[in-house]
Amino acid sequence: MLKVLLVDDEPNVRAGIRMMIPWVEIGCEVIGEADDGDDGLTKIMNLHPDIVIADIKMPGKTGIEMTEAAKALGFKGKIIILSGYSDFSYAKDAIALGVENFILKPVDEDELTEAIDNAGKKLTKEREHSIRQQIGKEYINEQMIMGVFFGNEEYIARFESEYDQLGFMTAIIADNSDSGGSVYADVRAFFDTVANVDIIRIDISGVLGVLFKSWNRSDVYSVLKKLYDSQGGKVYIACGDYVLDARSVRNSYACADYLYRSKFIYDDGTVVTSEDIHRHEDDPPDYPERVYAFMEINDINKMCSLIDSFMQSLRFMGNTPEKAKVSCITLVMEIRARIVRTVADKKPETLITDEFMHKLEESRTLREMIEQIKKVLCDVSDMCFAKSTRSNMERVVQYIKTNYDRELRLEMLAQIFGYNSAYLGKVFHQYTGENFNNYLDNIRITEAKRLLKDEDYKVYEVAEMVGYRNINYFHNKFKKSTGMSPKNFKKQYGSDTDGDDDPDTDEE
Repeated sequence: MLKVLLVDDEPNVRAGIRMMIPWVEIGCEVIGEADDGDDGLTKIMNLHPDIVIADIKMPGKTGIEMTEAAKALGFKGKIIILSGYSDFSYAKDAIALGVENFILKPVDEDELTEAIDNAGKKLTKEREHSIRQQIGKEYINEQMIMGVFFGNEEYIARFESEYDQLGFMTAIIADNSDSGGSVYADVRAFFDTVANVDIIRIDISGVLGVLFKSWNRSDVYSVLKKLYDSQGGKVYIACGDYVLDARSVRNSYACADYLYRSKFIYDDGTVVTSEDIHRHEDDPPDYPERVYAFMEINDINKMCSLIDSFMQSLRFMGNTPEKAKVSCITLVMEIRARIVRTVADKKPETLITDEFMHKLEESRTLREMIEQIKKVLCDVSDMCFAKSTRSNMERVVQYIKTNYDRELRLEMLAQIFGYNSAYLGKVFHQYTGENFNNYLDNIRITEAKRLLKDEDYKVYEVAEMVGYRNINYFHNKFKKSTGMSPKNFKKQYGSDTDGDDDPDTDEE
């Protein structure tokens, strides 16, 4: 329905017009009345009518003056002037102001009805034409922005010629809820009053591309964070690099596109920025071994912190969601294998089940995957390695006894247990009566003697099993401790099935 405002200083005239016109038949409704030109101007600006029917001679502003003021303030509707005067000068002024019709009083019902109907049809036609023009302009602009995003040289050249601003940034916005719908209307409404922002549809799934022109980086982050919050987290927003010139916009978009396609990795409950892809470690540690070390001493805080670091190590340019998933599953599988070997009697496989692994693979985001891993490993650590009242040195000693077959260094133990390495060495010597290296060698040699005597292993196999990677080094340590070579020890106390794997073939 088109909205009509009646402006006349005579109440009877306004009432008569209300009664004589078949408003519904011509698709109109009266939304208000004003009794003079000043009141009429106020209601035009507040009520935004489509058609104004106004008397020409009123207290205060005349109908012509009211029309002139309304047009100057941006009123785009149609105005029909009623007059009891036949003076041509009034009609001439009305025509000059673009008044739709000039009707003499007393008003003829049919003439006014036809004038209102024609004004409504003309207004509707003009608006439809304006909408078509706007849609055409928006389509042309969208095609240009799309071309710039994807590196089309023709569109880039046109964009450079039309926009001389400095400072561009792009973003990709997509529905992140289970509905998988489009957020176009919500995003449009959010940016309605924001200048220098273009929004285009990237594909039919409802993914949107946004271009900020003549913005600075911090303001873009701020407005996108407000948009994210306004949508209650149901959108995924990936923000590209900040670039200075129009030609580099495609580079910014390529960055945003990478973050969007890798949202499994980067979706972390906030706006994702290009800074997130630059976090990586040049020489990442052996995460399974270090995580398991903290599990063994039941240090949950350090274990969780290390797993968070592991997650950050997966967030770098070039990684893919598939690789990140495989890395997480591999981490858990290696830790499960270590647990089974170490504490099989507590059946840790009942905690890290195949069902859990399947559920892990179905995680929607890397963060969700990491949180599940932390939870299950915390449970396993509590079940298998719960803290007791033992002193810290007892825990260090127990750790060595459990892990003597690995590469152990005092510096590594200091890091695990939160000590300075020099201080740990001193306290360890006071507690055990031996320095760390001698203590470790004694444990290894003791186990080597048992294996050589009771088991059918070759010397080099025993060396590896007790933590020595160099056979000559093992030989020297063993001979120093026992007074004989491993081979001769095996001959004397075990069954001699060795070949020439002992570097010392001379008899003792």
